[in-house]
Amino acid sequence: MPSENDDFHVDLTFSAEDRHHARLIGSIVAAVAILFMVATMTTNLATHLLPMEDRYMQILVPVAADGGEPLSLKTLDHQITGNTISVRGTIVNRTEYPVSDIVAVVEMQDTTGRFPQTVEVPIQPRELPPQVPGEFMTTATLQEKPAGYLVKFRLADGPFVPHKDDRAATFGVTVK
Repeated sequence: MPSENDDFHVDLTFSAEDRHHARLIGSIVAAVAILFMVATMTTNLATHLLPMEDRYMQILVPVAADGGEPLSLKTLDHQITGNTISVRGTIVNRTEYPVSDIVAVVEMQDTTGRFPQTVEVPIQPRELPPQVPGEFMTTATLQEKPAGYLVKFRLADGPFVPHKDDRAATFGVTVK
């Protein structure tokens, strides 16, 4: 008469080994991997491990057909009222393909130079087709009277993009 424990059983080389250590080691490796992922997302650890310097990011910058700057600054105007300054302008995509997610970085200075303010404004439209103008506009209230501003362009989450100043010359004389 067969007993209940006479089921078919195959003995392999590792059947008799204790797997407690394997589970412990696997758990430790998984915990370290999760901590590494969290550390790379919440600290600057990834910048030290990966080549994310500006010189590597320059590959993302588009190039115009003539090898020059990919953007052309066509207009740039400002209006100052008290301590408030409004800056607006237009750029043109000089490349032969659409460029997306361009941001105008406007650095505004007051008369003391102690309280600069930087504003990042997305260019509209978001995807700028070739030879099509895009616009930006921002307004900021400074602690003192505005004295000047600087406009640069960059890709969102990327490097700065050089631009060519193609504004019409006024030579400082306005005739009305």
